[in-house]
Amino acid sequence: MKLRAVVVAASVFSAVWVPHAAYAGGLFLPGSGAISTSRAGAAIASADDGEALSVNPAGIAKASGWTITVSAALIRYSMQFSRRGTYDEVLENPGDPYSGQAYPTIENDPKPPLGIGSFQPIPVIAVLTDLGGRVPGLHLGVGIYAPNGYPFRDMSNGYDFERDTVDNTRPPPPTRYDVMTAESAALFPSLAAAYSILPELDVGLRLSAGNVKSKSTVIVQGTPGNVNESVRHDTEFTADVKDSFVPTFGLGVTYRPLPVLELAATYNYSATLRTKGTGQSIKGPNVDQDRVIGPIPDEMSRCETGGDFTKQKACITTQLPMTATVGARYKFFDEAGSLRGDIELNVGWEHWGKKCDFTSTGQLKDPDCASPSQILVKLDTGLWSSDRQTFDRPVEVNFVNLGLQDTYSFRLGGSYRFPLNGGQLATDNQLIVRGGLGYDTAAAREGWLRTSFDGAARFTTTVGGAYRTKRWEVNLGGGAILEGSNKNPGAGVDGQDCNPTSADLNACGGGSPRPLEDRQGPDPTSPLLTPELQFENPFNQGTIKSHYVLFMLGATTWF
Repeated sequence: MKLRAVVVAASVFSAVWVPHAAYAGGLFLPGSGAISTSRAGAAIASADDGEALSVNPAGIAKASGWTITVSAALIRYSMQFSRRGTYDEVLENPGDPYSGQAYPTIENDPKPPLGIGSFQPIPVIAVLTDLGGRVPGLHLGVGIYAPNGYPFRDMSNGYDFERDTVDNTRPPPPTRYDVMTAESAALFPSLAAAYSILPELDVGLRLSAGNVKSKSTVIVQGTPGNVNESVRHDTEFTADVKDSFVPTFGLGVTYRPLPVLELAATYNYSATLRTKGTGQSIKGPNVDQDRVIGPIPDEMSRCETGGDFTKQKACITTQLPMTATVGARYKFFDEAGSLRGDIELNVGWEHWGKKCDFTSTGQLKDPDCASPSQILVKLDTGLWSSDRQTFDRPVEVNFVNLGLQDTYSFRLGGSYRFPLNGGQLATDNQLIVRGGLGYDTAAAREGWLRTSFDGAARFTTTVGGAYRTKRWEVNLGGGAILEGSNKNPGAGVDGQDCNPTSADLNACGGGSPRPLEDRQGPDPTSPLLTPELQFENPFNQGTIKSHYVLFMLGATTWF
């Protein structure tokens, strides 16, 4: 029935990701393509090839003639979740054979449809031109790009809801209320222009329009008040949604007050995803069998008309945050005036903590508001009599709180060039070595780490190299993003773990229900209840261990 739409926030971004390129924290990993990723993302001042399309459009002004870049980062995300506690005793007879057993550790085991094993390539493809100098100072760029990220999840642990809820000998994954499976794809074709206002001052603008697709499966509570977490009272929901037009833009500036010093800044506007598609539900065997799930009457539509008893219409709104980055680069030159090396520091900000104002019915007071920290879900789904002749009631308009906050990043990267064959940098082929370090603060507030969204603080280390000739350059790199082991604390008012049961519905609130803003962790979605009325039942009390492995490969030619 109701989508636990968190998966859309974590996965509606892409196999060719969404338009905020070189940022981190939350979903975004450092860099965009082989060069900037090899510098741990510290590249807004140094970008001067096709990667500038996404990193800093002002960098396009540094290119001359025609430049073609094809580049990618290959990313693998390893994550496992260990929930504290044991499976509850349920009220059904017979009970669950696994009641009282400790929750198992669940590992992410995705198979990206366009991946290489579990590695997902995130590409940048761009063509730049200075128009042959016909308009002095003007440079143009066109291409597609994607910020680094990994929205793919398979936390099902092999559990088949339709089969295993009937047999009920296999315990369901403790991550099921967060995400079962998720995969996404997005393409963002972009146009960019840069202009040299002064020999030492460049400005740039990028315009992007995306096509985003997402398919995700999650478990919701088909019977309200299922605080004992009986999987037989759950419902599996699969959403298949897309948005064919997601506009956004980016601005950049680069200033060279001294030959050895470059200063840069970038701003990327938020991207609002108003996805539409279909939702499909499978009820657990103990969910009310006197009702069936079907479309709501057209005159009651909250999303769009249509749908049938197999699939209903679904509308899910979320947002990628606005971001800003500033940077400074110091350059080293040899005696002939050729660039020998550089070191660059970037500091970034991402506005994940933005929120919309909701009414008590779950509707937005401003229907056009969108937020990275919340996801609005409107399903044209309702309950009918078992003979499908009488419509009973629609499911509630709902929203999912991700519990996010703004993030800040700090990146230090650089490069050094060696002439080959004992020649000079100005005349000889070159070997370039690169490296970088980075740190990002946590996107998740205390107690809100979850498996569908990577909100952990992270440390990045990368290395890379290139072989450069007069007409082309080949780039390689690798790295790791370390997040370690992070624990969500107990969500009770006393700081201890809390586990509501049918005998104590308000165990987390110390005997009384707590308002949404005071809860420390997500609750399972119940389609027939608004978020304020859903029982506080945190399912993420536990430990998440995670890290990323990166490989980079790219090539640029100019003529």
